[in-house]
Amino acid sequence: MAGVLGLLSLLLLLALWRAPRFAQVRVKAQGLAPGFPGQEGEGQVAVEVWAPLPLFFRLENLPAAPLGLEPRGLSGMAWGKIPLTLPLSCRYRRRGEHPLRLILRLTSPLGLGERLLSLEAGRVLVYPSLRPLPPFEPAPSFFLEGRAEPFGLPDPLEAKGLRPYQPGDSLRLLAKQASLRQGRPFVREVEKSLLGGLFLHLDTQSLHPAYLDHAASLAAWLLLQAEKKGAQYGLSAGEVLPLGRGKAHLVRTLSLLARLQPTPGPSLPPKAPFGSTYFLISQGAEESFLEATLRGAAQARQGVLLLLPEGYFLYPGEKGRVAFGKTPGLARALAMKGLLLAHGISLRVVRGHQTLTL
Repeated sequence: MAGVLGLLSLLLLLALWRAPRFAQVRVKAQGLAPGFPGQEGEGQVAVEVWAPLPLFFRLENLPAAPLGLEPRGLSGMAWGKIPLTLPLSCRYRRRGEHPLRLILRLTSPLGLGERLLSLEAGRVLVYPSLRPLPPFEPAPSFFLEGRAEPFGLPDPLEAKGLRPYQPGDSLRLLAKQASLRQGRPFVREVEKSLLGGLFLHLDTQSLHPAYLDHAASLAAWLLLQAEKKGAQYGLSAGEVLPLGRGKAHLVRTLSLLARLQPTPGPSLPPKAPFGSTYFLISQGAEESFLEATLRGAAQARQGVLLLLPEGYFLYPGEKGRVAFGKTPGLARALAMKGLLLAHGISLRVVRGHQTLTL
């Protein structure tokens, strides 16, 4: 009998020692939406622990400087299926796609066994920083158009006048008060304008650590201005997004800029959509990049090559040292300035000690 009890005790101690290994864990982040630097976010991490034997646990989130994540922790005992919720508070700081990591420590009641789990609850997108920059007006398109609305209906708030109703007019544009006064149906006449399309290409070859952040910040500003005006815009930055507009399209472009990573060589620009303004940003201006720029501008209405030789520019209010000499990329671009202009591309150079001008 004593031998059986001893064997059972030994098996119990062995089970307690191995108990942390039997536990299963699921983790998922909630509520931490993409945002811009300086924006505060509130969310939580949902962790589900299934433990067939009693266990002590300690759940902590690892610090993340780009997210400004405050350290939080949670302790207790788990037995069976236990849902855990760890609240998180952060203040976004740096552009990128940053992982949200946690540490879960599982310990048996007698301290015989321990298991340390490194968990990734997901990734949080931080968009490029937004600072006021000079406006840029794309060349007007060849066709009159109004602001796009859901289901293809024009926006009555864009009306510039009234006219008699004609068969085929949308009833959404019906001017009820004017129709009652005139005794016949009148509709609002929607204003049309020449909205230029903007196609933006970012050369991802980075010769300075700040280049991609400055280029992405400028690109985000230009795209947001185009969206605000109701113009179409597209982006080429490792992936090509065709011309479009609307909230969903804006989120796709900002997400692409947030995930932007440097490449060892130049990213060659694709062909510009017909009638669009071709806007290119580069630091290195390699020969292959310049040649692809000439080919890509064939269908563009207007072309602009913005060169950042030092990889950065000064934001309003900043000061820097004067940059002397010419970088290899600047020398190559200046040597081809006439050829670029002949293909409809104007070269604009912003040195590191200068504020941005467009």
